[in-house]
Amino acid sequence: MSVTVSINGASGSFQPGTTLFACAESLGARPFSSCDQHGKCRECVLETLKGGDALNERTEQEIHLSGAYRLSCCAKIVSDSGSIELKSPSHGKLQIVESGEGIPADAQSVALEPSVRRVGNRITIDGAEIGDAGASIFGIAVDVGTTTVALRAYDLETGEHVCGGAFENPQRFAGSDVMARISYDTSHGGRLLHRVIINGLSDALRKLPIDLDGVYEVVVAGNSTMRDLFFGLSVESIGQKPYYSITEQEMRDGKRAGTELVSTGKKLRLPINPQARVYGLPLIGSHVGADTAACLLALNIDQ
Repeated sequence: MSVTVSINGASGSFQPGTTLFACAESLGARPFSSCDQHGKCRECVLETLKGGDALNERTEQEIHLSGAYRLSCCAKIVSDSGSIELKSPSHGKLQIVESGEGIPADAQSVALEPSVRRVGNRITIDGAEIGDAGASIFGIAVDVGTTTVALRAYDLETGEHVCGGAFENPQRFAGSDVMARISYDTSHGGRLLHRVIINGLSDALRKLPIDLDGVYEVVVAGNSTMRDLFFGLSVESIGQKPYYSITEQEMRDGKRAGTELVSTGKKLRLPINPQARVYGLPLIGSHVGADTAACLLALNIDQ
């Protein structure tokens, strides 16, 4: 006897005792995981749409999950008949705005002035040499939304849009809005939602038809919570009056000049050039974040 398991629309028959991770891997929908299926990274989340009673009870490693979500490496089939339907948080039909309809015609006329440049056969960032130049120099713009993450790659020497992609934010299991994400991150010790979004973006980057070693800059936009989670900051203060990001509070205390964030590809463990600069756009204030700052820049509102 066996159970029919459907994940993201693909189906197969599996015996009792099989983990959902093994089922998903067999069906071509291998979940994110960085702990070799030991239930420690808490990243291999699947959502049960129906048939959850054919699975074992939640394990100790799954106590952080609510609703119909399960860790696929811990959830096992315990029935010898029936069917189970599941979905990965990053799977779904996305409707992404691809054109700039409604944006002023002169919004695209800004001269390209990238901080990353080719000087002879070397690459520089703000004039500092970081390595040998390859065939192309790419920059990637990322919008980390609560629901959807979108990315676009550009040739930084020509300004040409090369390729892009989008995926459902894999943090969905922690709630559908920013307050839920803040509560989840605070009550579970932080870092998990950071790892999940970094792994999701890494997977999307690897699907782009470009040489990722030639990516020397990534610019990240998002609301205050999504941006700070991306960079691994605590977001607890954004959920409490006066709703300041750590960066905003530090700026108000005179400890920093602005609210922008800067890291590297290596520090964030992204599959790009290790010395690439990863820049988080500045916030405007409280929950008015870097996504709004990006919109204002796109509209040339300063002009």
